[in-house]
Amino acid sequence: MKNKIKKYVPAAAIVLFILFGFCVLLQIAFRASPTFADFYNRYIGGIFRIVMAKATDWIPFSLAEGLLYLAPVVVIVFCVKLFQNIRGETRYFVRCVFGLLSVLTTVNSIFALNFAAGYHGATLADKLHLEDRAVTAEELYDTISIVIDELNAAAADVTFSANGSSHMPWNYFELSDVLCNAYKPLYDKYSFLTPLDSSIKPLVISPLMTYTHISGVYTFFTGEANLNTNYPDYVCAYSAAHELAHQRGIAREDEANFIAFLVCTGAEEPYLRYSGYLSMYSYLSSALYRADPALHEQAISTLDASVRGELAAYSIFFDKYRENVASKVSDTVNNTYLQSQGTAGSVSYGMVVDLAVSYYLDK
Repeated sequence: MKNKIKKYVPAAAIVLFILFGFCVLLQIAFRASPTFADFYNRYIGGIFRIVMAKATDWIPFSLAEGLLYLAPVVVIVFCVKLFQNIRGETRYFVRCVFGLLSVLTTVNSIFALNFAAGYHGATLADKLHLEDRAVTAEELYDTISIVIDELNAAAADVTFSANGSSHMPWNYFELSDVLCNAYKPLYDKYSFLTPLDSSIKPLVISPLMTYTHISGVYTFFTGEANLNTNYPDYVCAYSAAHELAHQRGIAREDEANFIAFLVCTGAEEPYLRYSGYLSMYSYLSSALYRADPALHEQAISTLDASVRGELAAYSIFFDKYRENVASKVSDTVNNTYLQSQGTAGSVSYGMVVDLAVSYYLDK
């Protein structure tokens, strides 16, 4: 039996299948024990994320994007090889199939080893000792009023173009350094964050990617924080902070949003603060409008004219991307993935509102 397995299954595939089995047990343990998930995410998963980030950080482009472009070539070569083996000995065909399956299982194994635990630990609200509950329209109004005051103040130190859009004072490689420095004060304050210096990877495919409404993505299998640079600058700065939060062990989307908010608004650079407050304003504004349109109208009446210009420019920019098939497919796939990890799905991006309200009420 042992010899038969060796005959039909490559030795490397056997090792990868064993690793897959171990990682499945690991994921079961994450779901069963939030305490274990937090321990693993901080002390073990963090090591994997650091190693993977450093292994790809020296590459000046996104390795994940490069692999995406290579995927069709790999598929064609594999299909040709498979067809050749079908015509030859059965043993080679079977070995080829098992080899492919082992590669596919390895993707899940990498996910389990470096990122999966973050979905199953204690919530960020618990870690920050914030009350996790539904909020009232009045609380939303109080919170957005504070954010608008800070946003207006930050806007005074930001440069705007004739069409109303703001300008980030750095290129995307400089943004990496600025954000990594902005993260540093949080490492002492929040021990659940993995300390790391890493680069943002701008995506060549950004203009097409915008049709999916995805502003950034953390690719756990390469350890990279990838950024859609087609969005306006303030969106890019906040999205970069969000993807870096994933890289530092914050898996849930609403929690990555809130960490990005803390990083940006706690920074010395006015443009980061502007980006953080404007992004949070957008979430709070949508929530308040649904809860109480009258209070919403009252709150936004205090917005600075330059901020209004920014929002108008963003609306014009986004019009061509607003309704399309790609965004619907992307949202369905993303929603399914997020729900499979025990979150509320795509709606979890907006749950940052509850964290923000609790944070300001606590303060």
